[in-house]
Amino acid sequence: MGGKMRISRVRWIFLGLLLTGFVSLAAYVIWGHARAPKSPHQESQSIYNKDVPSDLMPERLLVGLIQLRPEDIVKIPIVDGFESPVGASNGAMSYDAQPFGSPNPRRGGNHCGEDLNGIGGMDTDEGEPVRAAARGLVIYSGKPSEEWGNVVVLAHRLPGDARVIQTLYAHLRERSVSPGRLLARGTPIGTIGTADGHYPAHLHFEVIASRCVEAGMPGYSPSGVMNRLDPDEVLSHHPAPSMPDPYDSIRRLRIREAALQTPTAAPAPVPEGAIPVTPSQFL
Repeated sequence: MGGKMRISRVRWIFLGLLLTGFVSLAAYVIWGHARAPKSPHQESQSIYNKDVPSDLMPERLLVGLIQLRPEDIVKIPIVDGFESPVGASNGAMSYDAQPFGSPNPRRGGNHCGEDLNGIGGMDTDEGEPVRAAARGLVIYSGKPSEEWGNVVVLAHRLPGDARVIQTLYAHLRERSVSPGRLLARGTPIGTIGTADGHYPAHLHFEVIASRCVEAGMPGYSPSGVMNRLDPDEVLSHHPAPSMPDPYDSIRRLRIREAALQTPTAAPAPVPEGAIPVTPSQFL
């Protein structure tokens, strides 16, 4: 009887040790899988590691970057200069309430753009028009987060070096443009807002050196160089001419001319063995 009890006890101890080992092995496998670096294939499954067409871009962005496609980059027009997106074209009737690089206690760090207000301050400028600071391609129009509110981002090429930069217009009450549209300098893109009551009415305006959609992203420093540029410096280095931008008119004219062009008839096939000649040979 005692021998049977000892065998039973040993059996239960063996089963307990076996179960403990199995649980430990499973925990080790799960823990190791969680810590293992993702393969390139797994990384490519993220929407932010793919080239996403503008018309399929989600209105609400998660944290990350969406790279512009090469076919979008080639559409980006070269600017003829930059002007203020609010007030008069030279910035009259507006002021900068929080300059670029100033301490930003609410969000931490330094301010990555400018907070442009109408001269009345507070909410007196709510609903005032916001215009494209330069001719460009709309690469984002949506609401990346509640605190950002409505945001429009345009891509531009700088004259001379054709470098791609972006202008970002945030906290808008309304957006009037959609991704993929080409705009002339001064085209209305929305109205000044409050980001649904998160701030007094103003336009948060940024200039960004990037080939990724930066809506809702904080500024960062690739290779030690801040990718947010001082808007005042960009506007002063590339001032817009005093006349309105003729970009829209020229584009409409070229599209109309292309539509009116009739295809030329294909030349008649040359019979085999014949020697092709032109009338000029006999002049």
